[in-house]
Amino acid sequence: MLDEASTVAEMPAMELPITDEPRTSFTLSSEYYTDPAIYEREKEAIFYRTWQYVAHRSAFADPGDYVTLRICDQNVFVMKGGDGVLRAFYNVCRHRAHELLSEPHGNVKSAIVCPYHAWTFEREGGLRRARFSEDRPGFDRADFGLRPIRLELFCDCVFVNLDDGAESLASLAGDMEEDLRRKVPWLGALTMPSKRIDLLGTTRQHAGWKVVVDNYVECYHCRHAHPDFASLISMDHYRVDVGPLWSRQLGVETRPKNTAYDFDPDAGYAGSMFWYLWPNTTFNILPGSNELAVLSIRPIDHEWTSFEGHVLTADGGTNEARTEYTANVLAPEDIALCESVQRGLKSKGYDQGPIMAGAAPTGENEYAIHHFHRLVHDALNGGG
Repeated sequence: MLDEASTVAEMPAMELPITDEPRTSFTLSSEYYTDPAIYEREKEAIFYRTWQYVAHRSAFADPGDYVTLRICDQNVFVMKGGDGVLRAFYNVCRHRAHELLSEPHGNVKSAIVCPYHAWTFEREGGLRRARFSEDRPGFDRADFGLRPIRLELFCDCVFVNLDDGAESLASLAGDMEEDLRRKVPWLGALTMPSKRIDLLGTTRQHAGWKVVVDNYVECYHCRHAHPDFASLISMDHYRVDVGPLWSRQLGVETRPKNTAYDFDPDAGYAGSMFWYLWPNTTFNILPGSNELAVLSIRPIDHEWTSFEGHVLTADGGTNEARTEYTANVLAPEDIALCESVQRGLKSKGYDQGPIMAGAAPTGENEYAIHHFHRLVHDALNGGG
């Protein structure tokens, strides 16, 4: 594993440059996708320093409600305390490192009890009881409370950051939240249907997280690889915009009658919008209902990824036709593409490719890929 003393020289040099201008730039080299040592560096340089989505705030209706999350090797949880405050902690006992909460979500009625030696913690994080602690000289329960983690609400969703010194998400991407609230007037009405916080549409794929992000942020492939999507959303009017730490794809013209799924344009939102937030969170709206899917592209290791999250609704209902299309058509198409790319990145016939971008951003070019590759490169090489 590369430690914090790693230097720029330890990262692979690229023969073809990543330039400021997309039309003259190239992609990251294949080593960035296939070298497990680079993934180890990404844990520290990217995932343990950035804001990670946990769940919508409606998942925490009652005191003791919690959601657990694994960020690479770090297991954490968010819980609503008895005082109504949301807090985040490392999901580990301060005694002998046993994980405390094993379920993806649930409710703790009174206190968190470690399954190993029964150390007992308050829902607010303090140590309540440790057997025989009264016989240990100088033992102070205040020294062994759960380790807290930074927490912030963004677009009514709970995010955490393992870096105590990280800049707030509001200051980093406040412009993106303003954009969502402006374009999604029903954002404030969204909830998890019936307090459901089980993962919906979770997919595990044999492709690294950067391959999956690459595929998400561009629609250069959509006409050819997603014909039903291109029937649903007009590629002629598709557009992409890039911000400092986020990008957005807008499908301003959609077709209620198409080969993906038919929808009633009067029964919910009739357009499509997709936001990407560095490094791995996506906000997704497809036509036909007032729903928003918040999905995270979570690395399992350097070449396996889980695409997981929640579908939120403003009216308690879901568009089943949309759900079937995304689960049974769109997701399998993307998984097949990403897994093929991951295999191809190991080929001796490939190292870097050109960024395909026109004079101005459109939904069918690779401006957002260029944006993403620069963020990765800067994070790993001391530029961000």
